[in-house]
Amino acid sequence: MFDNNNVLETKEKFNKILELVGPVSIKDSFSYIKEYGIICATGLLGGKWYLEDFDPTRDIKNNAYLTTFYSGNVSKERINSMLDYIEKYKIDVKAEKIFSLDEIAEAHKYLDSSSAFGKVIVINK
Repeated sequence: MFDNNNVLETKEKFNKILELVGPVSIKDSFSYIKEYGIICATGLLGGKWYLEDFDPTRDIKNNAYLTTFYSGNVSKERINSMLDYIEKYKIDVKAEKIFSLDEIAEAHKYLDSSSAFGKVIVINK
């Protein structure tokens, strides 16, 4: 599937969509969500910050959900709670790959490839 000027080119339908482009493509994303599906708007890569001409009653597909995630809602308590949970349940949270700062171009190529899965870390040695 391909994004062509903020329009997804596919006939597939999805249970969940992570909307990273934002307001410029969110209406289009509802064309591809299944009944009871969830769209999580978390990105603004389209360069537009606000929804315009958006009628929730008409633009949100029936029996579908729109939610959001904002990474600025971070606190010391939440991070410590997460770390306690990871420790308690012995969750493996290893980074997929670690690059040095001078390998930043390779890190970007890797993230853009079909081989990438998960998070990578770039460190300054």
